[in-house]
Amino acid sequence: MVNEKKIKVMTSIALDESKRYKEEISEGAYFKGDYIRSHVTSAVWNITMAYFLVAALVVLYQADYILVNITKLSYRFLIGTGLGLYFLFALITALLSTYYYSLKYQENMGIIKKYNDKLETLKKFYAETGEEIKDDTAAGI
Repeated sequence: MVNEKKIKVMTSIALDESKRYKEEISEGAYFKGDYIRSHVTSAVWNITMAYFLVAALVVLYQADYILVNITKLSYRFLIGTGLGLYFLFALITALLSTYYYSLKYQENMGIIKKYNDKLETLKKFYAETGEEIKDDTAAGI
């Protein structure tokens, strides 16, 4: 006999695994510090690449002015300002992404808890009916 409630739980779990929360479930094994650290590192790396690419474009755009005034420019001021802006952008990015990913981690843990509750419900169904207890692997081990 088909248990309709069990089928609904199984369908919900399958949808969670395949569509709804695929990414959240795969990231559920991370500790909070590791999760935040990996995402913050990625965000800072991305802002670093973007900043230096934009800086290179600015230098190329101003190449005529730079070459005409090559001896008059204050390179110490330009480099100091450029690095100061970079560190400011990197710090802001790190702080904002730390805040964002800690909120996202908390949200993901709620999703994982609901997913695990569904799995526990399914285990109870199997324990009550005695199904799926035997080993169904090909080797039978």
